Amino acid sequence: MSRINRAKIGNKLVTLSYENNNPKIKVEDFKYEYDILLDAGHGGYDGGTVAEDGTTEKDLTLALALETGKQLKKINPEIKVVYTRTSDKVTWPEDESEDLKARVEMAKKEKADYFFSFHINSNEDPTCSGYVSYIRQDDKASEQITEYICKNLSGLDWTHDRGTLTTEFYPLHVVDEQKIPAILFEAGFSTNTKEIQKLENSTNQKKVAQAIAKAFNKYITENK
Repeated sequence: MSRINRAKIGNKLVTLSYENNNPKIKVEDFKYEYDILLDAGHGGYDGGTVAEDGTTEKDLTLALALETGKQLKKINPEIKVVYTRTSDKVTWPEDESEDLKARVEMAKKEKADYFFSFHINSNEDPTCSGYVSYIRQDDKASEQITEYICKNLSGLDWTHDRGTLTTEFYPLHVVDEQKIPAILFEAGFSTNTKEIQKLENSTNQKKVAQAIAKAFNKYITENK
């Protein structure tokens, strides 16, 4: 049975592997192999949906994006994580159309390999719950990644998988205008009191972030 651990130390990548309990250390020049752009939906002038307790979508998406980036860096140092925003301050005009365009352009500018956008759902029916992913119809990579995410999230007892839908029937600019694997992920419903309270909990945010980070790492590792 083999085990592999990697760590970035300075400008070096140190790989510690075990084969039949015999350790082997490999040191090589470090370079990022993959670039994931994490998009915290809304922000700044745009609060997104607002829960009954006053929690805004933009705050939750930012918390989830930052925690996911943290988990990705911990799991695989070969992954470079970049963000469309790391605070409530946004770099684009206070205009929805320009806002969406800016996020797509950022993916191009960063030469990202993957794009993942966090959002929080809402519905007039307060009993609606669950997470859902949106991808392009021909995006097989994102289809596989979302399958891994759903599998990783299946252990949560306060939410459920509403499926992976394509933008063929639900057009989404930040997904459709990408040339790279792109996913828009609705983590739950702000209009469901129980679910939004769970999503506000930092421990649960970490669980969601770990599920997403592990899914990306699994896909990337399998498709090197």
